Amino acid sequence: MSRSTGAGSQGAVSWAPLPPHARTDAAGHVGLGEDEAAERVLAGGLHWIEAQLEWFEPGRWEQFLPRRPFRPGPLLELLGLIRVLDRAGVLSKAAPLATDALDLAERVAADPSFDDGLRRADAYFPYHLNLIGLLELLGRPQPARRTVCEALLAADAGGHALPYKPALNRIELRYFADRGGFGAPPSLPRPGALLGESIAALGPDVLQLSESETYALTHVVFYATDFGHHSLTLGGHGTAARLREAVRVLLGVHLARGSLDLLAELLLCTAALDEGHGTTPLTHAGWNVLAGAARPDGALPSPVHRPEALAGLSGDKAAAYLFGTCYHTTTAAVLAAAVRRHRGQGRTGQSPVVGGVPPLPCADPVEIRAWAREVSASARTAPASVRAAWSDQLDPLLALCVQARDPSLLGALLRVADHLDRSDRPTPRRAAALLTAWTT
Repeated sequence: MSRSTGAGSQGAVSWAPLPPHARTDAAGHVGLGEDEAAERVLAGGLHWIEAQLEWFEPGRWEQFLPRRPFRPGPLLELLGLIRVLDRAGVLSKAAPLATDALDLAERVAADPSFDDGLRRADAYFPYHLNLIGLLELLGRPQPARRTVCEALLAADAGGHALPYKPALNRIELRYFADRGGFGAPPSLPRPGALLGESIAALGPDVLQLSESETYALTHVVFYATDFGHHSLTLGGHGTAARLREAVRVLLGVHLARGSLDLLAELLLCTAALDEGHGTTPLTHAGWNVLAGAARPDGALPSPVHRPEALAGLSGDKAAAYLFGTCYHTTTAAVLAAAVRRHRGQGRTGQSPVVGGVPPLPCADPVEIRAWAREVSASARTAPASVRAAWSDQLDPLLALCVQARDPSLLGALLRVADHLDRSDRPTPRRAAALLTAWTT
């Protein structure tokens, strides 16, 4: 449920409840260096995934959990992770986890239901294509199914490449086809042209981006960089810089909310887009939040995980619930840590602890108001490093207040922008315009 704190002309003020790991005393008191926190997430999450292999089998999943529209979805995520782990030197394709996962994927691809789904070329055709492509990339070629995939792509079966299809869907199809070495449909533009139509290139408004739009943004970055394998080319330095800034602000938003799924995905984007800037207070805190939120077994809970629900289960039902509510977030976090390692940001020595920097407050109006009072009172005399940290935190907090539709608190933050000499920056300017529209 949401927490309403009043109403304004723009509607009820609504702040969502927070998980315990989002609280400032958990998110701000970061005791690990960024390298150490990321490596802990990587090791713990990978250990948990290795212990869960049976649950990646669609039939095993369906004994206790609802059938998925694309049955081997979790297994597909695992194959993509194995490819990146191998590339980063974390886990060889010959390791037991990799070979066991590939054995399972071969059995799934050989099942008549998989072939039927592939030939339907419905909304899940790109994922059928991706599974065949990943099997081949990881050393298990599927010549008969490749022939089927090539024929369906050439005919644009399902109309997935048509110009009116969403940009993300077409980017995803292009990425799966190119990565798997398939011939793309003639009507499907090249990756650069598709990227230019995407949310990443069109100036996403961090103040008003929904969760689904944020997921779309992260996945465009994943595909456009091949999960951090190469730099993103995006129509000039200014556009790329704006994208990096949007990712930075969104990282702060979802750090404050304790949204572990999006936090992991945005940390991956941060690593993929990095150009040697190194650790920041937000990435440092983000990795520490992931490390601190992990269960003792290494799993990271998704937004739908409820410890009280797990406590009422036992045996295979408990194991199935735990897997179903943790596998995606854990996979995303391990993937982000592997990309960070691949980009040369891990195991380079202990990253410096960001000391003397006040933590980003969590997405709680009481804490944000206390932050605003402190900054307003101290901004003019605070050390430059503290002013810089407060300036970095301001835009994520503005976004949180806009999305909660909280005009009073938004006004307080805009006064903070004055004290930090940031009123003329793009995000505070847009926030001020929204506040004026709300209260007119």
